[in-house]
Amino acid sequence: MHIPEFSPQLGTAEIAEVIETLEDNWVTEGKKTQQLEELLAQYFGCKHVIMVPNGTLALFAALKVLGVGAGDEVIVPDFTFFGTASAVVLSGARPVLVDVDEFDGTISVAAAEASLSENTKAIIPVHIYGQSCDMLSVMRFAREHGLYVIEDAAQGFGVDFGDKHVGTFGNIGCISFFADKTLTTGEGGALIVSDDETARQCRYFKNQGRPARGSFIHNHMGYNFRITDMQAAIGLAQFKRIGETIKRKQSLRAAFYELLDGCPGVRMPLDNGFGNVVPFRVNILVEKPEALSRFLAERGIATRRFFYPLHLQPALTARNSAVRRTPIQSVRLFEAGLMLPSGLDLTEDQIDYICACIHEYQASSQADHSSEPPIGRNVSF
Repeated sequence: MHIPEFSPQLGTAEIAEVIETLEDNWVTEGKKTQQLEELLAQYFGCKHVIMVPNGTLALFAALKVLGVGAGDEVIVPDFTFFGTASAVVLSGARPVLVDVDEFDGTISVAAAEASLSENTKAIIPVHIYGQSCDMLSVMRFAREHGLYVIEDAAQGFGVDFGDKHVGTFGNIGCISFFADKTLTTGEGGALIVSDDETARQCRYFKNQGRPARGSFIHNHMGYNFRITDMQAAIGLAQFKRIGETIKRKQSLRAAFYELLDGCPGVRMPLDNGFGNVVPFRVNILVEKPEALSRFLAERGIATRRFFYPLHLQPALTARNSAVRRTPIQSVRLFEAGLMLPSGLDLTEDQIDYICACIHEYQASSQADHSSEPPIGRNVSF
């Protein structure tokens, strides 16, 4: 038996949409991309959605469009995917890495406040693992200090803060449609924008400095950040069942939580209460995640560790990033966190098997440490 960590759910609907694109003989960015952008804008509740090749390039484009570059600093949470920081470095700016909240793994506004400098120009809150940051506090902080807000909502499809979709609070929101996201186009991402002028600049930027193809007059500097209608076709098919997909992800987590409730030494992250949560993965926290991961792998179960703290990343040296207060919570989360298989096609038998293996390992592990105090349940994500 092999249970993958994740596998996208693709079927006849996606195949039909792609075939229609091929039969139309239009494979570059065109009408299907425009259709998907319009549907997503309605779904997110924003004026503009602008498709780009992936989530990291969405962040890079947002930074460049807002004029963030050499000499500027951007506040970035230490607990996030590497692309959040690499986009800042590649823009010419410097990421300032700050700690996260121990309860839900989202950016700590207090840590951000302590890391401000005269060069701080923007903040990138990350809606980590399908749960919103405290955007009320983030936006208040940004207004007080005159900062741009670029929301990293790569894992935030379907996620709300209050009654608004994440990605719609700041100057620009960025989302990913990679294979393991709630909606996938294979590779892909988007800029979420409500300001007309900002959206216009985003379109110039993604289309080599011109408002549309077909012209060889370039009014601005820009890149080729277009996608293909074949990708958009997959996204259109995925969008038609997005409600079903979100419910499935939530029910999967509920099934795991029910079976792991009371398992010795296992903490199941809870919701922080800011709004709708769409789990990116089924996450647990244990004392020895690496050992548990190896144990599960021997039984055909693929898992993945939590994100490695950015301030420990070999590529983020003191030359291109800054740490003004050493993050602690991001390290604690990494040292305890494990992502379980979360594919939408998991069967009840597979979930039962995974949880039985976890119970087996934890019972053995706890027997070896019976004199140690139990781990508390005090995290939300």
